[in-house]
Amino acid sequence: MDMTNKQFQGFIRLSLALIDEAVSKSPYNEDLLKLKGIFQNMLEDGN
Repeated sequence: MDMTNKQFQGFIRLSLALIDEAVSKSPYNEDLLKLKGIFQNMLEDGN
């Protein structure tokens, strides 16, 4: 079963919220920052 665009964006937003929380606890973690950037680009590309 495929995800709708709205469902996909919801998944990305939820993931970004969790990534933001992790970044706030570890602001210098380069891997988290890269992951955050990737997810933000995915959300922007979906619009």
